[in-house]
Amino acid sequence: MAEQRYFEDVEPGDEFNEHWTPTRESVIGYLTVGNAEAGNTASRFTSDEEAKKIGMAKAIVPGAFSMVMASRVVADWMGPEGKLHSIDVDFRRPVLHDDTLNILALVTDTLEDDGVPTVKLDVYLENERGERPVQGTALVELPKRG
Repeated sequence: MAEQRYFEDVEPGDEFNEHWTPTRESVIGYLTVGNAEAGNTASRFTSDEEAKKIGMAKAIVPGAFSMVMASRVVADWMGPEGKLHSIDVDFRRPVLHDDTLNILALVTDTLEDDGVPTVKLDVYLENERGERPVQGTALVELPKRG
């Protein structure tokens, strides 16, 4: 179980990250769970040849899968009593199979609106080429101590 994070312990500038390397197998697993393209192993998400037909260097990771991973990292960071109010991402370029990625988050603000302790985060995926193919923001509510 993830450790609980408390509002009083969070400061603007705090960073956290996790590494992720999406493989063909993990993409197929993701697609199968959601039944999207289940059984289809010849799509831009699973086949280098199909991806090259649309101008990609190799098979790409579905955008929703990248967003799920970013959301999970934020959820793990905030702990079981935290609430993810929103996550909004922009897809700047494709994430490729076997990219070595850092999923990073940076606390940009802490505030209490009407007594609700919230934290704003910048969230992004960065590949080994220094590109940020996915970036966005998240708003979470954290419990207060006591």
